[in-house]
Amino acid sequence: MTESATTKHPLSDTLESKITNETYGLFPTPISKFTLPNHDLLKKDILEWMNSSDILQKHVRSSITHNVVQVGESNKLLLELPQVADAFQTAIVQHNDNSMHYKCNLGVNESYLEIANEGAIYAPHEVSNCLYHSIYLINYDPEKHSSYKWRKNVSSNHYPIMQVETNTLSPYNLTEATFSMKEGDIITFPANLTFGYDSNPSNELITLSANIVPS
Repeated sequence: MTESATTKHPLSDTLESKITNETYGLFPTPISKFTLPNHDLLKKDILEWMNSSDILQKHVRSSITHNVVQVGESNKLLLELPQVADAFQTAIVQHNDNSMHYKCNLGVNESYLEIANEGAIYAPHEVSNCLYHSIYLINYDPEKHSSYKWRKNVSSNHYPIMQVETNTLSPYNLTEATFSMKEGDIITFPANLTFGYDSNPSNELITLSANIVPS
């Protein structure tokens, strides 16, 4: 008599044992990439705005950057170009609807336009006092400019964390990661996620960054 239907493995008559080892990835981190369909028009407006704005060699992020300048005062661009502010708002809403589902309205409380030139560095850092951080790649060539990278926090406020060499890379032991990005993308992610980029190989990487808070 054959093995009863209640004890036979549902997938195979010859499978000798059931799966007894399962590994889960808990608490995934959401990072959204929203490609603006009207980027070319927005870029034209932004470049014209830059032509009449001051270059600020000193800014509040000078301590974590090298060869990065700010153009115009913080928040001024979004106030004077509402079409760019609307694009940010759309990207923010889509990120929240696809990830954390915070039960509140969200908006920008600080924004700044930056130019990174050859050799520029943005040290790994987080952003405080906000929920999300967004970066709009206004002038960006992946063959000439550095990609943003994100870093997993492997430290503890109370105890030392042991780190040892691994046999192979996996989604679980990566400490740094990135993905394909292009000009016209707005990238949004949790503000407490460490990010930055290595030495930028070419001039005129232009980005608009924004801190997102309940509004």
